[in-house]
Amino acid sequence: MSNIQIGDDGWTEIVGEQQRGGTPNIDTLAPILGAGGYDVLGEMLQKSPAFANYVAQRAASSRPVTYRAPLQKARDWDLSFGPVSGAAGTTTVITVAPQCLFRGEKVMATDSATPAGTGTRITQVLIGQRLQRPATGGGSLTLFFANGALGNGIKWDTCQQALSIAVTVSFVSACTFDMTVFGKAVV
Repeated sequence: MSNIQIGDDGWTEIVGEQQRGGTPNIDTLAPILGAGGYDVLGEMLQKSPAFANYVAQRAASSRPVTYRAPLQKARDWDLSFGPVSGAAGTTTVITVAPQCLFRGEKVMATDSATPAGTGTRITQVLIGQRLQRPATGGGSLTLFFANGALGNGIKWDTCQQALSIAVTVSFVSACTFDMTVFGKAVV
């Protein structure tokens, strides 16, 4: 019974409902005949390989099929940076700790200036201590990362579990900044 695992062990994936072979470590007649099935037909199960195979297939079709696989629970994930308000001429750093492996692949940002996206600039992005955007110059207007902008996809480094992502925002005018980073996470 060392194969039994209660809860998510990080390795077992559910494939779905389908027939499969195999001999489980439980009363295989229970799904077919109920709790007393082994008492009635147990001797036949032990003596007839064909009957044992039939019972195993019937029992297997009543349970989901699982398989052992390495950790591959990558999924779409998003991280929110904001909303953050600031006065004209100020700079703020927004820090988020994903708590899982995360790699950003698209940025969508806006601010409350008129027109939207012209009141702030994204000047720097750090993952841990690794720079993801050049720190020189005035940064990029938030407008360049609007949800309708073309080519605002990114490929950041993977943020490890103990690290954080820090985004530096410079306020051109008094407004509220909001940003979401979409990517892949392994949890």
